Amino acid sequence: MSRFARSATVVVAALLTVVAVQPLHAQTTLISNLPGNDGTQSAGLNDTRNKGMGFTMPAGQDYTLEYVTLRLRTSAAGATPIVEIWTNAGGVPGAVIETLTGPVLAPSGIAEYDFTSSGTTLTGGTSYWIVAYGPAGATVYDWMASSPAQTPTGLATHLGATFDTNGPPPTTTSSILCSYSVTGTLVPVELMSFSVE
Repeated sequence: MSRFARSATVVVAALLTVVAVQPLHAQTTLISNLPGNDGTQSAGLNDTRNKGMGFTMPAGQDYTLEYVTLRLRTSAAGATPIVEIWTNAGGVPGAVIETLTGPVLAPSGIAEYDFTSSGTTLTGGTSYWIVAYGPAGATVYDWMASSPAQTPTGLATHLGATFDTNGPPPTTTSSILCSYSVTGTLVPVELMSFSVE
């Protein structure tokens, strides 16, 4: 077998090993407490009333954030949620990383809505916050929660919940666990080529 053929064989074998161990572009639910039971609990949100749900990524694995799903209730047209990903600063939201792109909400009812990311990397072992509120003058909407509370679970772990009425970020600990999920794609390890001399 020629040197080129041996090198090509080793490279193909390495690629097959990576794909077998780590499927590429497979979306994964990282953490979720959906669908919830739509109990008596919710967080009514506007420009001053804001809610945070925190989570910690599993160690050693980075994911590309695809979208965050929130279970929301509207009672009038014009609700335009602002949903952001924040850093963690001592157990509360620290700084904005990204404002997610949201859909148009129905004028009334309860539904799950996806807020998409531009490709933020969620780093393994790092904590993040989902912070939701609304622009000034917009219609109030509710981020639904379960009663009794349902703790989010998954590859990531629940960090906490915060709320306040002073505008973002929310920094007061809350017992209300709003209903959401985070979906991401595992960041592939860099493919390395090997040659045999």
